[in-house]
This record gives sequence, C-alpha cells and structure tokens, in this order.
Amino acid sequence: MAVVLHTTCGDLPILLYYKECPKCCFNFLALCAASYYNNCAFYRHFPTILLQAGDPTNKGKGGESIFSFQTEEEKGEKVDHGDGGEAADAPRGAKKNARKRFFEDEGFGVTFHGKRGTLSMAHKGAAADTNASQFFISLNPQSSFDGVYSCFGEVLLDGYYVVTGDGVGEVRPLQAADGPPERAAVPARPRISGDEALQALEEAASGIDTKNMVIDCEKVQIISTTVLFNPFAEGLMKL
Repeated sequence: MAVVLHTTCGDLPILLYYKECPKCCFNFLALCAASYYNNCAFYRHFPTILLQAGDPTNKGKGGESIFSFQTEEEKGEKVDHGDGGEAADAPRGAKKNARKRFFEDEGFGVTFHGKRGTLSMAHKGAAADTNASQFFISLNPQSSFDGVYSCFGEVLLDGYYVVTGDGVGEVRPLQAADGPPERAAVPARPRISGDEALQALEEAASGIDTKNMVIDCEKVQIISTTVLFNPFAEGLMKL
C-alpha cells in the first residue's frame, strides 16, 4: 500500500509497483506529496474502458512530471530522492526544466492491464515516452494497453481506508469491517471499498460529450491525497 486518493465519490486505495516502475512511482508519490493532484478531476471517461485524471487544468492538455522542476543547485540530472513535495511547489528559486517534462515508459513485459482497477500513465497523444502527471484507471481488463502504457499500480478493489482513534491512517481488507467500528479520529464516513468508490466515479462521470470529456467534472474530483508509504523518502529505493 502506498497512496490513497480521496475523491468526491470515496477513497481509492492505491498499491504501487515501485520495484517494476520506479520512475512512474517516484513521480506519482512526489506529486501526491506536493498536493499537485488536489482538485484534479477525472475529466475524461471512456465507459467500461477507463477514467483519466491528473491534469490541473481539467482540459486534457496540462500537467508536468516532477522531473520538470529542479532547484538552483541541481544540474539537470540529479533529482531529490525525498518526498518530492518541495520540488513540485518550486520553492526557493526552483526552476522549470523543459527537457524533463516527460519521462520514458516502464514496466513493459512485467506489469499488465489484466484486471479492473489498474493504474497507468497517460501519454501525450499517441507518442511513446511522454509520461508527465496524467494517469488513468482501467475499468475492465485492457490487454491491448500492454506494451503501450506504463502500468505502475492498481486500485485495491476490496480495501478501504480508515483513520483510527490514534490518528493513524491505514488500508484494510473490506472483510475487516465485520467487527465493531473503531473510535475515529475524524468524522465518520461511509465505509466503502475501492471498487465501490470506482463504481461511484463511473456513475458520476457518466455524462460525457462527443470527445468523452466529462460534463460535470466537479462531481468527480480528487479532493486530496494521503501518502502512506514512500520507499524513496525512506531510503529504501533510489532511481
């Protein structure tokens, strides 16, 4: 478990394949830690195929990778292996590095779109190696995406996110809800699984135009993100 996307339709607990797709995961974790995805909508919906998000403009043309930012002391190739939050917010004179807006594809032949809920990077049009901030979640198995898009994680469909009385957030299997509810540190919310939240997003995004753009984007927004585990920040992984 690595990240939770808190959306207007419920929480999506995300498991990242950080060993198979380290750059994708580093980028995603850093952007989450920087609150980059806050208020991003699932702005595009191909029914039964995918939901796409990660563009701050919610129009399909925006978004940059964490590698597009560098601090003054960096030389263009070195990237801070911390949580990435400061870099994304461009603090202390950080500047854009246009050469690094996109990064290359990963995981081909190792990770696959073989089930509902896979998490993949979106390309700029049909061009390979143009990964930035935009991503999509598959709504059914999509084997034709294998070797085309970098599949770097999945929604834990049977998991749910809870904050205990100790203020610790964690993801548990849905069957764990059978016991008595714990004292919550935040106001109680309906306890739903990742799959139920994904279904709710599909339904809320059902109104689309001829280009599959969601008409009511405010109904399918990422409110915030919670990083539960970052192997790069903890020194367990390096790029």
